[in-house]
Amino acid sequence: MRTIHGAVAALCGTILMAGSMTAMADSTDEIVSALVNKGILTEEEGQQLLQGHEQEQKSQKSGGRLTISEFIDNATVYGDIRVRGERRDGENAAGADGTRDRARYKLTFGIKTKANDFYTDLALAMGAGGRSDNATFAGDSNFNSLNDKESLFVKRAMIGWNVTDWLNLEAGRINNPLYTTSMVWDGDLTFEGLAEKAKFKVGNADVFLTAAQSSYIGDHKRYDGSGDRSTAELLAFQAGARFPVTDAVSAKAAITYTTYLHDQNRNTGVFSPASDTASAAAAAARSIGINDLDTIEVPFEVNWMAASTIGFRVFGDYVNNLSGNDRADAACAVDATVCGAGSDHDGWMLGIGIGSAKDLAAFESNKMKKGDWNAKLWYQNVGAYAVDANAVDSDFFDSRVNMEGIVLKTQYNVRDNVFVNFSAGHGERKDGRLGTAGAGDLPFNLEKYNLYQLDLTYAF
Repeated sequence: MRTIHGAVAALCGTILMAGSMTAMADSTDEIVSALVNKGILTEEEGQQLLQGHEQEQKSQKSGGRLTISEFIDNATVYGDIRVRGERRDGENAAGADGTRDRARYKLTFGIKTKANDFYTDLALAMGAGGRSDNATFAGDSNFNSLNDKESLFVKRAMIGWNVTDWLNLEAGRINNPLYTTSMVWDGDLTFEGLAEKAKFKVGNADVFLTAAQSSYIGDHKRYDGSGDRSTAELLAFQAGARFPVTDAVSAKAAITYTTYLHDQNRNTGVFSPASDTASAAAAAARSIGINDLDTIEVPFEVNWMAASTIGFRVFGDYVNNLSGNDRADAACAVDATVCGAGSDHDGWMLGIGIGSAKDLAAFESNKMKKGDWNAKLWYQNVGAYAVDANAVDSDFFDSRVNMEGIVLKTQYNVRDNVFVNFSAGHGERKDGRLGTAGAGDLPFNLEKYNLYQLDLTYAF
């Protein structure tokens, strides 16, 4: 009889352990008590089962050897390591060439936690600049740079609150909360401040409303006798929706208004064609102004599955700086050589993509598995006074405005978490009367520009 009891106890223990993910502790106590009362288990065997169940719960909570705070429901470690070969080359109107070949690498390491209705995101990354998480092989100025070590910087430090099923609030250094494109915002940039994100259904459409308030420069400091220095702030407001057209077709679009506060003493300048030999430092000093930027942006995409595993995408973006004329006047006040050269304050992008995916949802979200591939080809055209030159993509078009050109990006997944990318882009100066404002990697105003990149990424 003792042997039977032991076998039954072992079987019950297995069932209880397997169900511990969903069973509540009080339910387990009731089951064990019932088995003891019916004589199927002895009291000693019941205690052993309860102790085993308790230990199993602790193990799941702590993740085995990794202990998680009792306040945290769950934690997820994530990141990636990327190795890149890159070539940039360009020339100015006078025919001078600039070329930069380099091997680079990137590390991102983060952890996300959730505690009831609060959540966090902490991420460390390489690269002190906001628009690049890369480090260059042997990039230090020391002769023996093999002995140098790179630094990790705080990329994100965010606290979020899931106020309701449809409203989230986030504060700290956060991911760019806007639906946008690289024509306006580099993908590596973060916001520092607050974001309010609402999502809800209207019929079949998934509607999203987003507002963001981000500090841009300064710290609201004032010293007696020295005047007032106000923080420049970025404010953004977005409304958009994703809606199904059919089971195999979906569309997404938004409209975004962005403006800057306290920008009076941060005026822009652009380079005239005569300034083609200007240094990169001078370029930065003349193009970082955020005055007279009040933009309306309209990003959009249409996705559809043409076959069971092949998807297509048409995508684009349009931006107009409502204060473009004032921005051009401010540039004229800084550099008389650009007066009368117009106030080009529009930008647009249009592209097409194709790739393999198991379904429409996977194609839309770019959730790729082993053997999946995709390719995107687009053209973009950005006026000198259209957008913030501090925020545009740092790779294609070399962080510049007053540029137009074409970009190709491809990806192939060797494993679910290991993939290869090849990218190429060609750009040219849009308006020959104006320079290519921006602080890029090549040290002069560009007439033509080419970029080639080959990446290998391991995500975890």
